Amino acid sequence: MIREELDRSDMEYADFAVRHQPILMAICRKLCGTRGRACDDLVQDVLLRALLKWDTLQHDPEPERRAWLVRVLHSRFLDQCRGQSPQPAAAITQDNVHTLFEEPDAPPPELWDHLTEAQFREAVSALPYNLRRTFELQAEGLRHEEIGRRLGAPATTVGSWLFHARHQLRDQLRAMAEARRDQAGRER
Repeated sequence: MIREELDRSDMEYADFAVRHQPILMAICRKLCGTRGRACDDLVQDVLLRALLKWDTLQHDPEPERRAWLVRVLHSRFLDQCRGQSPQPAAAITQDNVHTLFEEPDAPPPELWDHLTEAQFREAVSALPYNLRRTFELQAEGLRHEEIGRRLGAPATTVGSWLFHARHQLRDQLRAMAEARRDQAGRER
């Protein structure tokens, strides 16, 4: 039953992302001008944020979801214009893992406090090679094009690998953090 709900939720997100990607690309091209790869990266970042927030977004009406996407796209574009990279500048560690799963200005969620550095590293190492390397290189601050050159893949494939890596990590880390939180609650 739970697996069926997850599969349905994943399918709903995939449909949502496919439907809205062209809209986001058109808006992004108007904002960015001729910076084609920058648009791809920016739209990928926005869709990833939508995936990470899908538990709450999926219950919103369609116009509100679309407005949320455009607001996040605009905010991320402004961050880039200010010289702030939308990608982490430093390697992802247990101390900043929450940044993968939140909005830019949100405080660290308490759930991620229940993870250990070893659990985080274990989850990253459990990823298939291409997903793991893509995630690690992106966490070091490399852009999709550079990661693609290093791994011998097009930037669009890198974006797909990153999407899947983060999706798998989100699920693994959430399960680990919830289990530790529940255990800590029972021990009190």
